[in-house]
Amino acid sequence: MKPSELLSVAEGLVTGGDTARTAGWPRTAAALGRQAIEETLRQYWQLREPGMERCSAHAQLLCLRVYLDNTGLVRATGAAWSDLSRACHHHPYELNPTAVELRAWLFAARSFAVEVARQIAAAGPRGRNGAAGG
Repeated sequence: MKPSELLSVAEGLVTGGDTARTAGWPRTAAALGRQAIEETLRQYWQLREPGMERCSAHAQLLCLRVYLDNTGLVRATGAAWSDLSRACHHHPYELNPTAVELRAWLFAARSFAVEVARQIAAAGPRGRNGAAGG
C-alpha cells in the first residue's frame, strides 16, 4: 500500500465510530502509521540516495537530517516514528496510546509523506530511480 493509503486507514481507525474501535485499534493505527513512515523513507531514499533504503529505519531517519532541508519536518517525523514504534509494542503495564497522541503522530507521518510525494513529482520520471509516488 502507498503511504497515503496506510495513513487513511490509520486515521479512519482513530476517528471512526464504535464499529471501527475494536480492542486493538490504537496499536493497529500505530503500526499502520509506522509502516507509512517507513514506506515514505523507502521512496525518499530511492529518489535521493538509492541503497539507503536497505539501512535500518533509525539510520535512515538520522541521515535524513543531512538530505532534507526542513529541520522541523525531520524532527517531527523522527519523533513520530519513535513514538509509533513504542506504541506498537504492548507491555501489560502500559496503556494504549490515546486518540490525541495518535492524531499528532499520524499528522507528522502525513506531512512527511506529502513532502516526499511532492519531491517525487517534481523530480519527474528521470529522477525517480524507480520510486513510486504516494
